[in-house]
Amino acid sequence: MSFQEPSSTHAAFAQPTSDQAVQAIFFVTATADPGMVQRLVEPFSKLGLVPARVHISSEDGRGEELSADLRVAGLTQQTAHLVDKALRRIVGVRQVITLAE
Repeated sequence: MSFQEPSSTHAAFAQPTSDQAVQAIFFVTATADPGMVQRLVEPFSKLGLVPARVHISSEDGRGEELSADLRVAGLTQQTAHLVDKALRRIVGVRQVITLAE
C-alpha cells in the first residue's frame, strides 16, 4: 500500500484545527517476527507522523505474538482511519482496535 505525500490541499492530511484534532490509540496484535516492529511503525512514517507512544511487547508466554500500543495526537479522524486501514493490511497483523477521541 502506498500513501500520497502530505499536502495542505488534501483534506486527509490538512492540519486539523484544535476542535478537529483527535488523539488516536491503536492497539495491535500481530505475529512476532523480526520485521514486524518496522512494519507497524511504517504507516505513521509514510504520513510524516511521529507517535507519542510506541510500546511493543511479547507477552503471550511463548514469544509468538506481539502486542502493540501506538498513540498519536493532533490528527484528523480521516487520517486515523487511513492508519487503521494500513495497519490491518500488514501481513501478520491479527487484530487492530482503534480509539480516536
